[in-house]
Amino acid sequence: MSNQDPIKEQQALALINQGKLKEAEEIYRELIAEGSASHIAYGNLAALCEMRGQKNEIIELLTKALKLNPNFPEAHSNLGIALQEKGDLNAAINSYQQAIKLKPNYPDAHNNLGNALQEQGKHKEAIHSYLKAINFKPHFPEAHYNLGNVLQKQGNLSSATQSFKRAIQI
Repeated sequence: MSNQDPIKEQQALALINQGKLKEAEEIYRELIAEGSASHIAYGNLAALCEMRGQKNEIIELLTKALKLNPNFPEAHSNLGIALQEKGDLNAAINSYQQAIKLKPNYPDAHNNLGNALQEQGKHKEAIHSYLKAINFKPHFPEAHYNLGNVLQKQGNLSSATQSFKRAIQI
């Protein structure tokens, strides 16, 4: 890591905040080409690739970020999303569980885990994940909506309706 890496990372973050995603992406690519050992650079470039619809690199970038820092819950969660989109539910579930192990009060990871479990037909486990997400973030419309979906699939229409109403209220 050169002395310029933290400065360039700050420049890239400033560009992201200004909505200049292409310029930020160029800086992160430059840092990585120079051999940066910053897990943040890899994670942020993966996030930019996701925002720009460039899905091919995401798994590779997040895997590299996690090799540099295995205790990076956001990268585990984002890797889970990419793996789930690719259809690898077991690997996605493992990634979400690793994120939760590192950051137990991570509502997005609990919600995403619930989605993967629901996709596998594991409704009870999915409900448990959604309830944990809601416990950590009560005003989380996506988790309330997802909970409503799984409750509806189970035939629990009154509880499903309550979850949907809560999602709409939020």
